[in-house]
Amino acid sequence: MKRVFLGIDLPEKLKEKIQKLKMESGLKALPIKLVEPENSHIAIKFLDELSDVQIEQLDNIVNQTIAGFKSFEIKIENVLAFPNFFQPRVLSLKINSINLEGLVKKLSSNFSQLDFISDEEKKYTPHITLGRIKDKLSKIDSEKIAKIIFEDEVIINEIHLFASQLTAEGPIYTILKTYNLR
Repeated sequence: MKRVFLGIDLPEKLKEKIQKLKMESGLKALPIKLVEPENSHIAIKFLDELSDVQIEQLDNIVNQTIAGFKSFEIKIENVLAFPNFFQPRVLSLKINSINLEGLVKKLSSNFSQLDFISDEEKKYTPHITLGRIKDKLSKIDSEKIAKIIFEDEVIINEIHLFASQLTAEGPIYTILKTYNLR
């Protein structure tokens, strides 16, 4: 069994830009467990623990689904806090992309063919996680975070099936399969 998720790996240049943002915005000084630069990604769907047989079935559905999708652009715009800026638990960068949301919707619809994948309870909100907040932030820190400005655009050419191994030092992500968008 492997703990897996579908996602998008980010280009190194974008990972470097995000890391620079973390350092220059003072996030490192706050009670936030920041995501390691090499682990920055856009999650599409967490799939939980799957067997090799289930991964093969999933692989067939993903290949069928992405056949009609071409490369697309995403826009990364500013900061997003989950569940909100008043009681933030996760700090992220917001992503705007109708194409990404369409791809996720199509994948989710086709995953209904697989009885081992559960439906999402929450609406999909594309984002890049910056870190998890470990302690309550002051009002000043929350306001400072809400004012962080970040903008970039990236072309997405592929999605990946990642294995996620949890360790005491943090997760280790390994790409199991790559799906190229035409």
